Amino acid sequence: MSATATGAHPRRKPPEMRRGELAAAAGHIAIADGLAQVTAKRVSEAVGVSPGLITHYFPTADDLAAAAFAAAAEAQRARYKSHAAETASDATSELRLFVHDAIAPEHDVVALLWLDAWRESPRRPALQREVIRQMEVDVSDLTELLTRGLASGEFTSDDCGASAMRILAMIDGTFGQSAVRTAVAGTSRLNYPIVTESLLRTTEHELGLAPDTLGGVGAPRR
Repeated sequence: MSATATGAHPRRKPPEMRRGELAAAAGHIAIADGLAQVTAKRVSEAVGVSPGLITHYFPTADDLAAAAFAAAAEAQRARYKSHAAETASDATSELRLFVHDAIAPEHDVVALLWLDAWRESPRRPALQREVIRQMEVDVSDLTELLTRGLASGEFTSDDCGASAMRILAMIDGTFGQSAVRTAVAGTSRLNYPIVTESLLRTTEHELGLAPDTLGGVGAPRR
């Protein structure tokens, strides 16, 4: 006899599925409104469950913030990897896609979340551990890409891991523009395209690529 017919409660979701659902909802809130707005109440309202269920899976606000950041970062990474798998034909085209994705205005919401997480990390140990973990994943992924490019003869590097760290550090340095990009566009002496152009040329130099191999600011992400 069906659960509807007997009046029984619907079958509960497996714990890992439920945890993932709650973390994903928390990640959406973090992207939209910042980590400070990721509360048990907000997440419970978004999912349609009691706040007690949120604290069952994430006992502290720090645990919830860490889960929210992880979910948002991993979702963004998954979208990029899916796009790269569909469009990149070699390591160079994948690197071009990676760099342009990271500096595109559409990436601002993710950049702002990273800035938020870095700022909150000293006061939130669980979040700090997650930020470090996500940074290590990014370094590992980019190192793997550069290693493939080195093996295929597209890139040159004495140490792909070190090259990955330097490229990511430059990208991280551009994240501050995400907070003011729209406000200063055409109205300020702050000229961020100069900085991002430098990022592209420096990345090319780092890997022994010819100038303009990675395109310019505003180039299509292929």
